[in-house]
Amino acid sequence: IHLAQTTRDVASTPIRTPHISVTSGGFLPISDLNSRYGAFATVGAAFGVKNTSNKYLGFRLTLITGAEVQEPNLLSNLLTPDGEIIDNEGRVAAISISGRGAIIGFHGGKIIPLSGTNINSGIFLRGGLGSIHHKIGFDFTENHITQLEDPYLEGYDRLCWGFYTSGFVGYWHMGISRRVNAYGGIFGFASRTTPLRSTNFDTGIPDTEPRFDAGLGIEFGWVLHFYKRAPKEYWY
Repeated sequence: IHLAQTTRDVASTPIRTPHISVTSGGFLPISDLNSRYGAFATVGAAFGVKNTSNKYLGFRLTLITGAEVQEPNLLSNLLTPDGEIIDNEGRVAAISISGRGAIIGFHGGKIIPLSGTNINSGIFLRGGLGSIHHKIGFDFTENHITQLEDPYLEGYDRLCWGFYTSGFVGYWHMGISRRVNAYGGIFGFASRTTPLRSTNFDTGIPDTEPRFDAGLGIEFGWVLHFYKRAPKEYWY
């Protein structure tokens, strides 16, 4: 009698796999988002399931950060004639200013094999919808600036929130050895957002008009699959 534990054939057997992805990338802002920020970097995580029909469904959280801020008249009411900001101790403050936010939502799609060599890999098409928010962040760890701390910070950070839709096209790879599992491609999103701060303290102008915020970029993900153990086979 011989007892053996078989392995699942990733190349030729359609496999259902829950998985966790760690993602990174970046995008260029479009429309109203581009009038406030430069390019964003992204980092995130997702949980998803690929079924035996190569359909995909998942939930994801993506942090957006590192964008250069190009908002007109930002902090204009706090600047000295030399264009500097003075902290609570009367010293010139060193401030780092950047755009940041998050994209949270559900995504679904399909993987289309290109050949019979690996039917669990192929062109990856994905669409999504969910929540997006973005704001201006101020970092000044060596200084205290009352005007840029709670509760006054809300008058300068330009916080906006809304709903987005997105699309992605790329390639999904499930390694036959199961050691290399990743995807990459191009994504784009469009959103209708609303300012959540009624007045900007630096300009004194109410910020109430809806915005069209969009972006186009690239995304890469490293995928950890949870493979179901194959059934045991017996030979007599």
